[in-house]
Amino acid sequence: MTAYPKTRPVRDEAYRRLVAALPCVSCGAHGRSQAAHGPSLGRGIKASDMECFPLCADGPGRVGCHSRFDQYRLGDRSERPSLAQRWAEQTRLQLKGEPEP
Repeated sequence: MTAYPKTRPVRDEAYRRLVAALPCVSCGAHGRSQAAHGPSLGRGIKASDMECFPLCADGPGRVGCHSRFDQYRLGDRSERPSLAQRWAEQTRLQLKGEPEP
């Protein structure tokens, strides 16, 4: 059996800040986004920062998309991974200035 070294998720604060500056990928709200991560890799390890996407934060009297995503209100457990993957790809294209497919 061949042992493979574990890879650590990329952590990049500058990238997270760029993502957070974008409008919410779910509702389009401007100015309240946070860099959200998709499903964890297990045992409390978040996905790579290169896989994050902008979701809006909670505000006065408003539950944001980030909280709704974390609470499975934007998709159930089976939908969440593909939703996160699609949003992460859209985010990368947007940051590169490329049109979305």
